[in-house]
Amino acid sequence: DKISVTEEKYIFIVEAKRDSLGKAMGQCLLAMKDMGDSNHGGMVYGFVTTGDSWRMLRCDGSFLITEKIEVVFDTMRREEGKQRWMRDFSIIVDCEYAALSDGSVAKQ
Repeated sequence: DKISVTEEKYIFIVEAKRDSLGKAMGQCLLAMKDMGDSNHGGMVYGFVTTGDSWRMLRCDGSFLITEKIEVVFDTMRREEGKQRWMRDFSIIVDCEYAALSDGSVAKQ
C-alpha cells in the first residue's frame, strides 16, 4: 500500500509477508528506492511485518532500519502483557502516526 502526498513529497509504504520478514524487507526496500527516486529527495517511510515481528525503515537518500521488534507474545491478553506492549511496542503506532502526520495525511 502506498500513500503519497504531492505537496510535501512524503511516502509511506507497508509490506507484509506471513512467513518471512526478509522477503517483506527486500520488497519494501525496492519499493522505497523506487519511490525515493521518483520523490526528488523527499522522505520515504517503510514498515515490514509478519504480524508478530516488525521493522521500521526510513530513506532520505540512505536507509535506516530498526532492529526486529516482536510485538505478539503469549501474555499479551493479561494485564502485565498489556502494560508491556504499551511500554515497549506502542512505538510502532507512534512511528506510523508520525510518518503520516509529517506528510499531512493524519492532519486531514
